Amino acid sequence: MQLFRDFASALKQRNWISKETVLFAILPLLFSNIIYIFMYFFFSPVRTISIVLLSIAVVSGLLLRRGVFFFVLLFVFIFDALIFVSLYFQMPLAMLLDSLRYAGNLSVMQSLLYLGVGMALACSFWMTFQTVRKLSRCRHKIRLAPFAIVLLGFVAVDWWINLTPQKSMGFAAQFTERFVPVDDAASIHSELASRLDQPRQPNVLVVMVEGLGAFQSDRKQELVWEPLLSEQVKQAYEIKSGTTRYFGSTTSGEARELCNLKADYRDFRDRKGADCLPGQALEAGYRTAAFHAFTQTFFERVDWFPKIGFQELYFLENNAGLPPGDARRHCGLTFRGLCDGDVAEAVKAYLAEDGGEPKFVYWLTLNSHKPVQPGEVPARLSCEDGGVFEDRELCLMSEQWLNVSHLVRDMALSDSIGDTEILLVGDHHPPLFTRSGREQFQPDKVAWLHLSPKRSSKTLTASMSAAAPDF
Repeated sequence: MQLFRDFASALKQRNWISKETVLFAILPLLFSNIIYIFMYFFFSPVRTISIVLLSIAVVSGLLLRRGVFFFVLLFVFIFDALIFVSLYFQMPLAMLLDSLRYAGNLSVMQSLLYLGVGMALACSFWMTFQTVRKLSRCRHKIRLAPFAIVLLGFVAVDWWINLTPQKSMGFAAQFTERFVPVDDAASIHSELASRLDQPRQPNVLVVMVEGLGAFQSDRKQELVWEPLLSEQVKQAYEIKSGTTRYFGSTTSGEARELCNLKADYRDFRDRKGADCLPGQALEAGYRTAAFHAFTQTFFERVDWFPKIGFQELYFLENNAGLPPGDARRHCGLTFRGLCDGDVAEAVKAYLAEDGGEPKFVYWLTLNSHKPVQPGEVPARLSCEDGGVFEDRELCLMSEQWLNVSHLVRDMALSDSIGDTEILLVGDHHPPLFTRSGREQFQPDKVAWLHLSPKRSSKTLTASMSAAAPDF
């Protein structure tokens, strides 16, 4: 016992366990990381670099003037938040920084969650700043060794808790090679390019389903595809499904499927065009159109979509092809635009137009963007308690994906659109809040499903499904 008392006395004499030393070793690290520590209960990427940078900023606050320290700490806080968002939403940091110009298109104030996170981050910054400034007045009493020990322990805990979910997330956003061909895409596996040159050219409909990954469980994947796996659909179509590797976020998914390239919207800025499916369809005599419920300026689709072969663009600005005076309700929270059910109506009408030429149509869905607004689509999955997914957020997203399947089934079984090759494919993993939700998806994969019409039986099947519900 005397040995421990002597050791404690020696530490006190050297200020190793002074009140100021203990407070500095704990409070700045706690306050600057408190939001992310809370996220450990749900999901958080590994933050080793950010934790170290915050620690360096905190230590610098013992020496820097108040104003200089304020801006140093603010810069590191912002950088940390951007890195976190980049990893969380699977966007390369350079792309995230570039896309900040479109922040005005988002209705962040509509989401209490994002608003609360922003306010909590501001409070975290202010508490860290004030704590370090107060302790800096007693800097001569502070020893940094305990701070370094706590820092190393915190980094180890962060690594231990978050490494496995990070692996299962299959983060594939930080690709280095750009604008290079890929050989793994749903449009390749379904051989859409070869369909364009058939003597009897079918319509082609590509539906990119926002946030749809590939479930680990076949049963859950089939639950989302269920309307498209019905006997009525099987009588009219050959059905194939599978998975393909994704990288990056939504525009990377579009480049993957429409152009079979590893790229995103930035790669088309200084190019006049690319050899993409819409352009190939245009050369083969197709009319080409793109539909989306959000603004055409977001991620510059109004600029690069024409470069890859789209003649007609139907976005929020022109009511997504619905009659100009036809006011429709809006859906979504942060990404607030038209409802996917209404855009599906416009897509179906476009495919049904009798213009004499086949049509190549691309439809990017919107309403499964997180945070998902409950009650926008029929409640088919009992999501109050998380349903079969045991995760309410994932269940609500799945109801949106399931609703898209219903909408596409309605189109597929309609004899008004003629023979139509239909491909549904996800763009990237859903950026879910929980580890349990993310771990229900295959690493690096998104799901796809292809309907290829049986020429002889489609009309018969369409007549059998006349009572199919309109969503």
